[in-house]
Amino acid sequence: MIRALAALSLLLASGAGAKTDLGANGAFVAAFGKSGSVILKRQGEYKETVKYTPGALVEAPFGPVLVSIGEVVDGSHASSGKVAAVYMRRSGQGLAVAKRFVPAMETGSFGSIGKWRVSRAYGSLPVVEVEGGGTWQGYTCSVTTLLEIASDKPRELVNVPLYYDDAGAVVDSKPTRIEGRIVRAVANKSFDVDYSGTRRFTDRYIRRGDQYVLVGKSSMETC
Repeated sequence: MIRALAALSLLLASGAGAKTDLGANGAFVAAFGKSGSVILKRQGEYKETVKYTPGALVEAPFGPVLVSIGEVVDGSHASSGKVAAVYMRRSGQGLAVAKRFVPAMETGSFGSIGKWRVSRAYGSLPVVEVEGGGTWQGYTCSVTTLLEIASDKPRELVNVPLYYDDAGAVVDSKPTRIEGRIVRAVANKSFDVDYSGTRRFTDRYIRRGDQYVLVGKSSMETC
């Protein structure tokens, strides 16, 4: 159990996947009227109180988009972290809000997401890779969601399981631990996931419309 939690903490170290840029700070003020952070109520599925902070100002083909990370105040195990996307437009006075999606997605546990980063590997549109996970009854898992910043709204393309450890649950058998990495992305077409650990195998995902689908059946364990 301790080993599983330690491994997950490395995978889900909050904010470890991206650093706040200076442009995001200015965009955050334009979007929320405050610098540094803002607390909003009645957010997401459970109508929770969430503290949002600047993440990144992403330059999409149609204009700048602020990505903001939200953490639930006094979140429970069932609480998911939030990712907001605020679409901006430039004017003579600076940045102004065009559309807001607050939150755009929810994932994780205890009110927080894990690592995140903005990727250009999947096509012409930027994609935010967001890890979310936790431990349930001794099973520790992590899933990465690909959130595409499209012109009309953010789109969740796929949820990819990337970590599994049952060391906290099994008693009479050898525990299973598997970790995956997204690799060999071909823009707008496909990507692979290489898994290692107790078992080694590769899954392939291909793009169909506004989502990625798994080819065949995966050998990856999930919680």
